[in-house]
Amino acid sequence: MHITCLFNPRSGRGKGLAGARELESRLIERGHRVAVLEMTENPHSLCSQIQSSDRVVVIGGDGTVHHLLPTLLKAQMNAQVPIYHFGTGTANLIAKEFGMSKSPKRIVEHLEQPIEPTRADVPTCNGLAFLIMVSIGIDASVIHRFAAARATKKAGYRAYFQPIVHELFSPNPARFSISPDDQTSDFTPIHTTGIGVISNLRSYGGGFNPNPKANPCDGMLNATAIQCKGSLGAGVQLGLLRVRYTSSKIKRASAMSMNITCDAPCPVQVDGERADRIPGITDGSLCPGQSLQIVIGNDSLLFHATKPRPTSRVR
Repeated sequence: MHITCLFNPRSGRGKGLAGARELESRLIERGHRVAVLEMTENPHSLCSQIQSSDRVVVIGGDGTVHHLLPTLLKAQMNAQVPIYHFGTGTANLIAKEFGMSKSPKRIVEHLEQPIEPTRADVPTCNGLAFLIMVSIGIDASVIHRFAAARATKKAGYRAYFQPIVHELFSPNPARFSISPDDQTSDFTPIHTTGIGVISNLRSYGGGFNPNPKANPCDGMLNATAIQCKGSLGAGVQLGLLRVRYTSSKIKRASAMSMNITCDAPCPVQVDGERADRIPGITDGSLCPGQSLQIVIGNDSLLFHATKPRPTSRVR
C-alpha cells in the first residue's frame, strides 16, 4: 500500500514527529510505500499527495485534524482515501471515538486490515467545518484561558490546571438560546444560563459526554444545555454527566440544523480550540445580535475504522 502520514511537529511537544518516524519505519519494514509530510505544507501539495495514496494517517491532536479538515474534504472529493487518526495530543477524542490506537505497531496492523471504512458527518458552524463539537460558556472560557497561556511549558491535562482555577474564581457562564433550524425537528427552544454543547461525536475531554447519544454517522446534531451560574454548579452537573446521570438542569435536543444566540458576550470553542476561525463572531466570542448556525450538510469524511459503538443507557 501507499500510505501518506501528515504530522503536526508541535503536537505533544515533539510526539508528532517522533510518532511519524516510528510509524514510517514500521510501515517500510512491512513493505509499504510511505510519504511523511508536515501538515503546514502547501494545501494543494498535501491534497495531491493524499489523492495518490491508499491510506492517510493524521498524526497529532484533535486540533490537527480540525485544521486539516478543508484539505481532507477536498482530497476526498476526488479520491476516497480513508483516514486514520494517530492521536499524539492531550485528549485525542477523534481517535477515542473510532477506537484508533496510539501504538505504531497496532496502527500498522489496523491499516492492513481490509475493513469497510466508516463515513462520518462533518457539520459546519457559520460555514466552518468541524468534527467533534461546538460549545459556549464555562468550558469554552477554559479553552480561551488555555489558549492565552499556551506559552506554558506544561503539557497534557496539567496545562489546563491554571485556566480551570481561574475559571473557578471568575466563571463565565453563557446566557443563551438553542433553537431548531430545520423542518424535521420540533423541539422547544432552550433558554438558559450555563454551558451549551452541540455535538457530532459523543467523546469529550476528561471523560465527560454531554451528548452520549451523539453519533457521527446518523446525520443529526445533538445539543445539551447545562444550567449553572458558576463553576461549582457546572462541576456538579458535569460530575453527574460523567456517571451518565441526567438531572433536571440538563436539557437535550437533536436536529439537523440549530441556531445559538446569546443575551451577553460569551466565549465559543470548536473541536477543543478557541473559535477564532468561525465567521461572523467577534474574537472567538458570540455577542448579542450574532448567531451560530450549526448544520449537518453534505460533507463527510471516510475513516479507516468501524462505526462507533453506542453508549450504554443514560440514567
